[in-house]
This record gives sequence, structure tokens and C-alpha cells, in this order.
Amino acid sequence: MKRFLFLGIFIMYMLSNVYVFFNYSALVRDSDFSIKVLFGAIALTMSLSILIFYGVGKRMPVYLASYFYRIGTGWLMLSIYAFMLCLLFDIGALINHFTQQSTLFIYDHYSSARGSLLILLTLIIAFIGHITYLKKKRKEVVIKVNKKLPKELRFVLLTDLHLGYAIEHKELNKWVDTVNAEHADAVLIAGDVIDVSLIPLQYYKLDEVLKKFKSEYGTYACLGNHEYLAGVEGSITFLKSAGINILRDQVKVLEDINVNLIGRDDKTNRHRKELGELMKGIEEDKLNILLDHQPYALENAVNNRVDLQCSGHTHRGQMWPVSWITDRLFENSHGYLKKEDTHIYVSSGVGIWGGRYRIGTVSEYVVIRVQGI
Repeated sequence: MKRFLFLGIFIMYMLSNVYVFFNYSALVRDSDFSIKVLFGAIALTMSLSILIFYGVGKRMPVYLASYFYRIGTGWLMLSIYAFMLCLLFDIGALINHFTQQSTLFIYDHYSSARGSLLILLTLIIAFIGHITYLKKKRKEVVIKVNKKLPKELRFVLLTDLHLGYAIEHKELNKWVDTVNAEHADAVLIAGDVIDVSLIPLQYYKLDEVLKKFKSEYGTYACLGNHEYLAGVEGSITFLKSAGINILRDQVKVLEDINVNLIGRDDKTNRHRKELGELMKGIEEDKLNILLDHQPYALENAVNNRVDLQCSGHTHRGQMWPVSWITDRLFENSHGYLKKEDTHIYVSSGVGIWGGRYRIGTVSEYVVIRVQGI
């Protein structure tokens, strides 16, 4: 079944690329043969890069695999907008054919100006999306709980770093500096530190960068589905070498600040422990913070007396209109939600999967201030 699904998606993707590049090709319609060959080579590279990466990327040098990954996943995202632009222009041309019959260039499939405009609009969308991604939003959330705390507690929540072929040491160093400037009691990571493979993380020695996170009580993380995708045991070994405390169906008690940190294994593991089992025997007067990567069944946190749940995974779709889908798939696909006495925050992530574009969504880090009685 999965093979047929993949085949169907592949056929749709390639057909959409044929449609888009047919519309783009008006730009080179009257050009020399060599220019047309170059255009064709660029179109093939952009269309097939993602398949080349997932097919043989792990056998390539990291720098070469990174190019195929960035081109392939970047175009995969932008092709959504390229397709919508071409479709919009064609609908306009169809309406024009049956009404005004204007000779304006945007209605002419063979106009080089039309092809140029389509490409320019796609590039503008790419530029805006990349700038939006680079501007990390600082989100501050203040919550009040009916628990005795020695002081107002301060946590920095990160999710979905997706370190690897696209996001490496230069960008990660900036994130570390930003987080350290918050002087947090602890850094909390709700899964997906790793993207698709450990190879680039080891190549770029990103464990040395992750070790630079500074907080009073350390850095704690639960696993995400991408840790499983990259190989769960190797991922755990790498993250521990980076100074990150992995909570895999475990509870860490921070006595000095009266906190229970509960980390669930990712939903990918169908045999993970139930939340109720993890909560057995813990001291109820402590602040209960749950790290659970995928924000499903939020009522479980409510029923098990969790004070604060931190999740990620959704990216809020990364780009509109995919964000509409995630908003309907999840009770809370992004942001703050309170259910009875449980505070829930689902982050859209500081990083991103694939091409570094955000349209209609944000990349963020979250500062959570917890006030007790």
C-alpha cells in the first residue's frame, strides 16, 4: 500500500513540475538551442534533486548531499506556489478567452514576458519566505500554577531544530547565543533535534555546539519522530554526547526548584509507556512539566495532573495553505492552550524540515515564565 501511495505522490509531483516548467519555458522559447538545453538541465535538477538525495544521498560527500537536499526540498516547497501561480494565470487566460479576449501578455502562453513574470513572482515568494524563516520570533508565555515554587521559574522551549544537511553549525551557534542570553533555569527541547541523518551532525561536529547551551539546571529533551528516522539508538548516543539529558519515558526531579520533568518517548514507539504509568509515585506538590513531541490526545495531560505540556512536531504546516491542514488535524497545532488546570504550548519550531522557507507561519523559540503561589 505504501508503495502505491509513494508512486501516486511521485507521479503527481512530476506532472506538476512538467506543468510549471512548461509555463516557465516561455522565457526561453525564442532563445538559442544551448540556452534551451541549460533551461532543461535546471528544470531536471530541481525536479529530481529530492529523489537523488533520498536515493543515494547517504553515499555522497556531505557537502554534495547538502546541495541536493537544499535544492530538492526547497523546490518541493516552492513548487506549491509555482503551481498555484501558473494555475491562476491559466484560469485568467481561460476567462479572458471567453470574455474580453485581451492581448495582454499574461494571457499568452508563449510570451517570454509571461514566463519571466511567473519566475519572478516565485523568486519573490522564496525571498520573503526565507527572510521570515531567518527572523526567529521570541514568544514569551507567563503561566500561573497552584504549586509552591522557590521563585518565578524561567524555561526556554525549543522544538524541531532539524539539524543536518540544511541547518548546521553557523545557524546553530546563533540559536545557542540567543538561548543563553535568556539566563534560563533549564532549556527544554521537545523533540526533533535531528533531521534525517546523523551523518552531517557528526561531520560538522554539532555536538560541540550543542554543549554550549547554558542554564542553571541543564538541557533536557524528549525524543521526536525524526530521532527514530535517523536511527534512535545512534541519535540518543549523539545527543548524550552533546550534553543533553534524554528523558525517554523517564522522570527527572529538580528538587531545588520543586519540578518534575516528565519526558515521553515519541509516539513512533507504539510500546511507549502510558503517561499515567510515568506519573505513578511522583510527588503531586511539585510542578509537573511534560515533554511530549507530538501533541495528540491532550486530555491525557489534563487527566494526569500535568501542569505544563510542551510539544512541537506540527511546524504549523511550515507554509500556507498546509497550515490549514495542520490546524484541522490537531486540537492545538500552534501556540498556547489551557485545558482546565493544564497549560499546553505547541511550538511551530525554531528550525524547519527541508527548504528554509516560512509562509504564513513563524520560526520561534519560547520563553516560559512559571509563577507559583
